Amino acid sequence: MNIRQRCIFSFEDAMKMQPKSRIEKIIDTLDFKPVIAKLHQPDGNKRGPKPYPTCAMLNALIAMRLENMNTFTQLVERLTYDPHLRYIC
Repeated sequence: MNIRQRCIFSFEDAMKMQPKSRIEKIIDTLDFKPVIAKLHQPDGNKRGPKPYPTCAMLNALIAMRLENMNTFTQLVERLTYDPHLRYIC
C-alpha cells in the first residue's frame, strides 16, 4: 500500500528560497519594455498557432548566450530538461 505525501513547498516557493542565479540577476536588471514594444505585432492578421510570449523568448536568448549554448537545439534541449532554466525564462 502506498501513502501519498503532499508537497511541503510548491515549486515556486522552492525557487524563491534559493539564492538568485547569475541569469536571474542579469534578466532582472534589464528593461525589456522598449524592445517588447518594437517586437509586438498587432493582432490584425492572426493566423497559425499562438506564439510564445516575447519576454520569455528574449529571456531564453539571453540565457543561451550566458550559458554558452551555440545552437537553438542546445537551448531547446536545455529548456526541456532543466526546470530551473525553464522557470526563469
